[in-house]
Amino acid sequence: MIYQWIGVALAPFLVQALALVVDEFHCHYKRSLPRWERIGHPLDTLTVLVAMSLPVFSVFGEGTLLAFIIAGLVSCFFVTKDEWVHSRECSGFEHWLHAVLFVCHPMTFVSAAFFWVLRDRPSLLSGREEAAALASLVLNGQFVILSGFLSYQVIYWNFFRRRVSVANAESSLPAKQSTSVGQQ
Repeated sequence: MIYQWIGVALAPFLVQALALVVDEFHCHYKRSLPRWERIGHPLDTLTVLVAMSLPVFSVFGEGTLLAFIIAGLVSCFFVTKDEWVHSRECSGFEHWLHAVLFVCHPMTFVSAAFFWVLRDRPSLLSGREEAAALASLVLNGQFVILSGFLSYQVIYWNFFRRRVSVANAESSLPAKQSTSVGQQ
């Protein structure tokens, strides 16, 4: 029975990952990202990483659970900060993806809490040692994936893609006409 719950708890991570991949590699690449998004999106990921660091690096308990809930709530509200501007910048499809991400966001924290309890207190969930080891793998894997995604967001959008976007913008400008005396 515990493995069915593990499958259910993995679902929000998988749906969120799929929506995020489409948003990032389809929508963002298609329209590129202005400076406020190149800074804001990594900050969104950082709030998730801070919250997810609690189950990864601490033992489940009342105090750490409270800190996790607060960090998760801060992250859930923080990620909505750009929607005022997205309303002008994004397609309807991208808005829909954001809605899916907003629904999955708190669900991933609930799933992380489930895996945290399963790892540290498997008897509470009728789990066995193998299930606890799997829970640890999920939490650590999620943390590594988030860390990698944060690194990608900072490096790609702020160093590599920014230069490409600036170069493309400059090359697409019309050539200036020379105003020297001999031309008419």
